[in-house]
Amino acid sequence: MAEQWDAIIVGSGAGGGTAAHVLTKRGWNVLVLERGRAKTAEDFLPFDELHFWGHKNLIPHVTNDPMVYIDPTGKRVLSERWWEVNAVGGSTMIWDANFPRCTDEDFAVKQYMKDVPNSDDMVDWPWTYDEFIPYFEKAEWDWCVSGDAQRSEERMRPGYQYPMPPLKPHASTDFLVSVFTPAGLKPYFGARAINSEDFDSRPACPFCGFCQLFGCAVNCRSNSTNTVLRRAVSTGRCEVRASHYVTRVEFERGKYGSPGKIKGVICVTEPGGREIFLAAPRVIVSVQTIQSARLFLLSQIPDADKLIGHFLTYHTKGEAHFTFKAKPVWDKGLAYQPRTAVGSLQLRGMYTYADKNGVRRKGGKFSVYDPYTCITPLHLIKSASLGKLRTNLWGKELVEYLHELRSQGGVSVSFTGEAISKYENRVELDDQVKDPWGVPVARTYYRHDKWDQDLSRLALDTVSDAVTNAGGELRRYEAQGEANPGYGHVHGALRAGKNPAKSVLDQNCQSHSVKGLYVLDAAFMPTAGASNPSITLIANAYRVCETIPKM
Repeated sequence: MAEQWDAIIVGSGAGGGTAAHVLTKRGWNVLVLERGRAKTAEDFLPFDELHFWGHKNLIPHVTNDPMVYIDPTGKRVLSERWWEVNAVGGSTMIWDANFPRCTDEDFAVKQYMKDVPNSDDMVDWPWTYDEFIPYFEKAEWDWCVSGDAQRSEERMRPGYQYPMPPLKPHASTDFLVSVFTPAGLKPYFGARAINSEDFDSRPACPFCGFCQLFGCAVNCRSNSTNTVLRRAVSTGRCEVRASHYVTRVEFERGKYGSPGKIKGVICVTEPGGREIFLAAPRVIVSVQTIQSARLFLLSQIPDADKLIGHFLTYHTKGEAHFTFKAKPVWDKGLAYQPRTAVGSLQLRGMYTYADKNGVRRKGGKFSVYDPYTCITPLHLIKSASLGKLRTNLWGKELVEYLHELRSQGGVSVSFTGEAISKYENRVELDDQVKDPWGVPVARTYYRHDKWDQDLSRLALDTVSDAVTNAGGELRRYEAQGEANPGYGHVHGALRAGKNPAKSVLDQNCQSHSVKGLYVLDAAFMPTAGASNPSITLIANAYRVCETIPKM
C-alpha cells in the first residue's frame, strides 16, 4: 500500500479500531499506529493469574512508566496506569466487555443537578440519545453483543434485538432477582460483547472466569482485533503498524486567530530511536482519555481558554460483598473452572432516584457478580473481608473467609455512578518523571466531590438494605473516597461542545483550534454519565466517521 493516507489513527482500541472499520468501508486508506505489539489469543495461555494479574504484565509498569497523582494532601504519588494496555487492540484486550449504553439521563444531566452544590460545570451533551440510537445499534452488531434488548432497562427502539441471546444465567440469578425486584432496583440481563453462542467465526464463552484484566485465551470475548480492526485490514485499505509510539502531532498554526491545520504525526519505534514524520490530512487520536489529553499538551495544541486536560472525570464507584449463610454455594465446581455467567445481571433502579425532598437526582447502575465463581483467587484474597471492621484478612480469618466462600452463597455488587465535573480536576505534564522514551508522563489532579461520595454511600446502603432484608450479611463495604489516583472509567479532559470558548472539540469531535484533528476515545465526553463508556464512545466513532469529509 502506498504511503498516501487519507487518515492516520493513533491507537487501535475501541475508538481507533472502529474508526478504521468505518473509514475503510467508505473507501479511505488509513494507517493505524499502536505503541504496543500485536497479541493473539494464544498469548494469554496458560491461565496464569500471578503473571497477568499479580505481576500486571499486560499494563505499563508503575516502576518505569507511571502517571503521577497529586493526592489531597499535595503529596506526589506514582500512579498505576491500570487500564492502559500497550498492545494492538488497546484496553479492549482485557476489558470486561460490559456494554450498557449511556441513555437519556446521561445526555441531559442538567435537569438532575438543580441546586446541587458545585454542579456549575455540569453540562448537557450537544446531542440527544435519539440521535445516537442508530449508531449504538451498528456498534452492537459489529462488536458482537449478547443480551436481550427488549427486556433491558435501557430505552431501546421497539423490535430491536442484539445479534446473540444473553449469556447463561448464573446459578444465583433467580434468587437475586427475587431479592432486588421488590427493592425497586430493576434487575435485567445487561449487554455483553461476549459470545453466548458460536458467532462471527468465534466460539461461545466457556466461562473460564479469566475476564477483566486478562486477555481472552478462548477468543470468545470481543476486542478490536477480532472484530472491527480485522474487518478494516481485510479491505486492503488499512495498515496497522505496531511498536509505533506517537509523541506529538504536527500542524500548521493559523494566522490572526484562525484555526490551524493538521499535517501528520511524529512517532518513534524504540526508546532513543529517531523520530519519524508521517503525513495525513486527517489525524484521529484514540489512546485513552488521559493519554489523549497528554498528547494534546505535548503537541502544544493552541488552548486560548485553558481547557485542554480539564474537566477530567472518573465514575463514582462503590463495592459491597455479602454472604447468605442459609444458601449453599452457587456453583459447586472447581474454583478455577466456573460454569456460570460473568456479571451479566445489572441493576438500574437507581439510575435516577428521588432525594429526601422528592426531587429526581442522577445516580448510577450496579453490576452483580459472584465472588466465588467470577473473581479469580488472588484477587479474592487481596479483597478478603468479613465485615466493615474485619478487612485485610490474614491467617485464621483468611481461612475462615475462604471456607465461607466455598460453603455458602455470596454476592458482590459494584456501583458505577455519575460524578460532578470540576474544572480543577485535570491532566498536566509532569515536570520530573519521564517514560522510557524520555517523554514527560501525565500528572493528574483529582478530587471526588462530596456529592460523589454521598451518592456512593447512598447506593451501597440501598443495595445493602435489599440484601440484608433477604437474609444476607455484609462482608465488604467500600464507598468512594475523595482521592482517586487513577481507578475507574475515565472521561473528559478534551470536552466536546458547541461553544469553542467552553470546549476543546466541536460537536463532531474535531479540535476547535486545529482542523483535521479528531478525538474518538472517552475524552470527548462532556460529563461522566453513569454507565461504562465503551459502547457510547464506539457509537460516537460511528457517528463521527460516517460524516468526516475526505480531503
